Amino acid sequence: MTHDWEFDDPPEAACFTTTFVLQGSPILRVFHDYDGDWQFHGHADQPADDSTVQVVALGQVVQLDASVGILHDLPCGWAAERDSPDCEWRRFKDTPFPSFPENGYYLEDAVWLSEYRNDVNPPSKDEIEQLDVGDFVKLVFRFADEMDDREDGQCERMWVEITGFDDDGYFVGTIENDPQHDATKYGESLSFHPLHVAEIYVDE
Repeated sequence: MTHDWEFDDPPEAACFTTTFVLQGSPILRVFHDYDGDWQFHGHADQPADDSTVQVVALGQVVQLDASVGILHDLPCGWAAERDSPDCEWRRFKDTPFPSFPENGYYLEDAVWLSEYRNDVNPPSKDEIEQLDVGDFVKLVFRFADEMDDREDGQCERMWVEITGFDDDGYFVGTIENDPQHDATKYGESLSFHPLHVAEIYVDE
């Protein structure tokens, strides 16, 4: 590759595409999944099923269409689409979770946060899989744009009671604290991912 590499993920990182794209169909839809995976698809009428999905290196996709490099900063949980290779990309949130543009805050990835803070120790995967309606979990709310520089006072840790699960299996819950920030309030409902869980309440 002669161009500068723009993605945080290395060129050899695995990503998903389809036989349509590998056979020359233009990339018109890009998904940066919440778990960090990338997906590159063509027209909406070209199915991505067991017979067409392919796992390839991210660098191979960039070689096919270097213009996807402009999406290197697409946040996890977001997607982008365009009508043709000559059109600009339209970015949009592709998860039910709160986002700063829509809600005035977003939820921190507790696993990622634990790599930088020794006071964040998220529960194990097995513990999270045991969570059910009525359980309380602590989430970290950040009242700033995800791309903004971090400053003191932007985050609050609050308890949320699990009230159910959405159609995709993600948690739904209500805030059980009185936030200091005005963007949300006690009793407000929200959806959240297992990666958002920073702590599980244990009744002693």
